[in-house]
Amino acid sequence: MYDDLLHDILDRGAITPRLTAVRLGEKALSYGELAGRIDEYDNVCSLHGLSHNSAFYAALMNCVPTLNDIKSIEDRMRVIGEVEAWLGRRLGDSHGTRSHLRAVS
Repeated sequence: MYDDLLHDILDRGAITPRLTAVRLGEKALSYGELAGRIDEYDNVCSLHGLSHNSAFYAALMNCVPTLNDIKSIEDRMRVIGEVEAWLGRRLGDSHGTRSHLRAVS
């Protein structure tokens, strides 16, 4: 699932870079911005033997720093899971998790 999700984000980032991928609070994150950060972090993660999944999470935390404001790790992971489910909504059910997000603008 993660490879499909990353591939989809990178494709969308190349084709429609200004399209909003997800909105968290006041922050709108475009596919281009997220794809660019994933690509940058993927290079760093590969050098250190980390997975492509690590690049996704690092990119997300970098692009949406307000995620760090969520004090409870459980709440932060829940929100990240919802973002992941939203981004993968066209790819099927994301690890059995349903997103509570309904739309982006």
